[in-house]
Amino acid sequence: AVICLSLYSFIFHHVKPLQSSLKPLVEGYQSGMRTGDKIFAMFCLLGGTISLPYMMGKPLNMIEEQCQASVSQMVELNAKEQAAALKMFWQLCLNLMGLSNNTVELSGKAMDEKELVFTGAVNMYFVLVKNIAFNLFGQYESVASLVIKKEAQQHLVVKGGSYTALMYTFHRSLSLYAMAQKNRNKKKKYMTKANRLHKELAASLKKGNPNALHYVSFLNAERNALKQKKNREETVEQEYKNAITVSLRGGYVHDAALARERYAQFLLNEVGDIEEAKYQIEAAIDCYKGWGAMGKVQHLRNQQERILAESQTK
Repeated sequence: AVICLSLYSFIFHHVKPLQSSLKPLVEGYQSGMRTGDKIFAMFCLLGGTISLPYMMGKPLNMIEEQCQASVSQMVELNAKEQAAALKMFWQLCLNLMGLSNNTVELSGKAMDEKELVFTGAVNMYFVLVKNIAFNLFGQYESVASLVIKKEAQQHLVVKGGSYTALMYTFHRSLSLYAMAQKNRNKKKKYMTKANRLHKELAASLKKGNPNALHYVSFLNAERNALKQKKNREETVEQEYKNAITVSLRGGYVHDAALARERYAQFLLNEVGDIEEAKYQIEAAIDCYKGWGAMGKVQHLRNQQERILAESQTK
């Protein structure tokens, strides 16, 4: 289990598609249970059936069912950190699926975030999952409230970190770019931080990481949307379209949906193209539906109700 976890959570994701790690991690779980290495077996179970499938954009109902099936075993084995991480992803799924009264707060059927005991590993997963929730529900500024413990930082760095570091680095950079768009007074500060994280992913891509391409493509569009260059609209639009295409080809339906959503905001705020923005919003809704995120679908419809209604009456 230790070897499987080391290879498929910390090494191979730099050079192989994420899909290739699913089966080995499940096998690592099975091996660990046979040999009594139950703590690392639970980390393999968490990665192979929960966090990695989420990152890959697998259907939320499938992940939610796996959470229900696995949580009791983790609790019985006293694998507290793994159980806490699983519950975070479980509650995130419930929020996105519309099976919770909350959006960004990780409280409901699966857990109550106020009751978490923050070890380094728990803090790492909390920062990751909360950042994802903030981005998906458009509360970018709230990311500033997330505090990363020193012992968690090493696991959230692309170079030397696990595959979850890719997901975290992307979402953190996206948050900062979005904050730069909203807060012009702190634009330079936010862009500097976002660019640093963006460069980490770009460097990983340059070294052959196949799992960084759609993240880098997405962030390229976000970065250039903030530049005050003449005739930049056409370039930015093409970059968003490229990010959407690359995400869909890789099966990252959730990231494609978010890219469409961000593209629509650019069209509304910078270009003034309501019809194309409407198309992108509706396409994002279709992607979220396909993913099983009906709670997010309703949230987006409510958020963009005026735009959708206006364009329908023309």
